[in-house]
Amino acid sequence: MEQRATSYHSQGLTRAMATLRLLGKATAPLTLAAISSQLDVPKSTVVRLLLVMEEEGFVRRFGEPPAYSIGHTIHEIAEGYRPPSMAEITAPVLSRLADDVGFTANLGVLEGPSVLHLHVAEPQRALRFATGGMLDFAYCTGLGKLLLSLLSDEAIDAHLPDVEPYPSWTPRTITTRAGIVAELERIRAAGFSVDDEERNRGVTCMAVLLPTEDAPALALSVSAPSGELDESARESLLPVLTEAAAELVALPDFDAALTPLRTRMALS
Repeated sequence: MEQRATSYHSQGLTRAMATLRLLGKATAPLTLAAISSQLDVPKSTVVRLLLVMEEEGFVRRFGEPPAYSIGHTIHEIAEGYRPPSMAEITAPVLSRLADDVGFTANLGVLEGPSVLHLHVAEPQRALRFATGGMLDFAYCTGLGKLLLSLLSDEAIDAHLPDVEPYPSWTPRTITTRAGIVAELERIRAAGFSVDDEERNRGVTCMAVLLPTEDAPALALSVSAPSGELDESARESLLPVLTEAAAELVALPDFDAALTPLRTRMALS
């Protein structure tokens, strides 16, 4: 008996939501007959649903014979809606990637001469590598170089330091425009980028592109002790990163999380 009651109330809730969706898409108030016909639900059922929703402010009733549209409660709920952030959406995938490979996982986008870290997930291990903040230089990081490689050689200037030689963070930092151009050509050919202790001594970063069709371009990377991310390790890690990048793009709310990011990029 309890199961039947639960099923009945679930069906009523489903029909109520379908009614609200129908009213929300309508360009004018809908009559009882129109709602019943379009939803293929008996008028008696629709009357009961509309009565409850009207009392709660979810629908409004107009004239005689009555017609209905969405009510003030729907608008109040809509005003409180906050699109999911990229960090919220991608956290499960990045956290699992970090734990699976034992390295810090990063998701970033190019913003001027910097990389904006949208989310950072650290592995469950004693030795970790944080990014040092939400912004980092593009020319000397795995994420940044990969994103720069998508641009023409002429377009990269807006994302490089103004004066050569560029700041040198380690003996391996590339400090000239010519050196960066050559590096970007290698990245385009390889399909991934590596920051081989260019930003921090003893730390190597490997990055791949997320397969999105529209701007902005996003990149996924892992950072690890250099001894654990040598050339052999990178070869085995590449398909893991590529698979994780595809999984991120396929997340149900990924496009919704991109909307405010696109707005930010357009305004910057």
